[in-house]
Order: sequence, then structure tokens, then C-alpha cells
Amino acid sequence: MNILGHRKLHRPATNSLGGATCVERTSADFLVDHRSLLELLVQRAGGHSDFMGCFVNGYAEECQRALTRLLGTPSQSGFEKRVLLYICPECGDVGCGAYSAVVRRDAKSYFWDSFAYQTSERDLNVLELLGPFVFEASQYENAVLAAAAFDASDDGCAR
Repeated sequence: MNILGHRKLHRPATNSLGGATCVERTSADFLVDHRSLLELLVQRAGGHSDFMGCFVNGYAEECQRALTRLLGTPSQSGFEKRVLLYICPECGDVGCGAYSAVVRRDAKSYFWDSFAYQTSERDLNVLELLGPFVFEASQYENAVLAAAAFDASDDGCAR
């Protein structure tokens, strides 16, 4: 079994003389077996790492939706859903590029597999040789809840 955790992912604001700016964002970066999932995804896909996690400080409604997608409904065994894990830090739109995974659950475990870089619901570039990751249900649920609810003092998804 794999172990799920999280850490703070901070993107500082930037301003340039030409008028281009980057918005500051603080979100949760998932850790799988103590390694950044975002770093693993970028290593596999190539490209940049300028993404925010699906749990973003200041966006409680979006955090709640991500939480529901990652956990399913209580006692719902056998669910399967593609979930956005990392999104555009400027607008959160999948059209700018996002990393996703298929999340499945059975009675005792959650599974993350079929990781992909995507720019729409149908435009998926599946990343080979990453996952599947298997998490014991209670450890996974506690880790996802912690990632979603780390408080404002940690710059998390304050509700």
C-alpha cells in the first residue's frame, strides 16, 4: 500500500515591467510515499510545474467539490471518477492544462491510476508508467481531509 500525505505548495505573486503578473496562490501538494505527486507528474510528462493543487486557499466551494470528488459519498464502494488534481494557478480552467487521475474505491482501498495531462474533458494525454497507487481507505480519507482542511495559519483551504 502507498501512503498519501500533503504539503503546502506556494506560488508567489510576480510583477514585471511589461505588465505581466502572476497571481499568488497557496494550495495543497499531494505526497505519495513522501514524494511530491506534482513533481512525479512533471517528470513523467515534461513541461512546466506551474500548477496549483485542487485544494486552494480562499476557494472553499471549489475545495468542497474537490473533496467530494476525491472521497465519493460515504460508504460508496465501487465508484470510479476522473478527478483534476492540479490545475492552472491563474484561472483553474482545464483548458490551460491540468493533471488528473482516475480515482476508484472498493470496500478497503482507494486507487489512483490512469494519470493524464489534459486540456479538455476528452483531450487526455495518459502518462505511462505512473501508478497505480493504492491507499488503505481510512489513511486515505484522513489524508484527503487534512489536505482539504489545513487551516488559515497554514495558508490552506480555510472555510
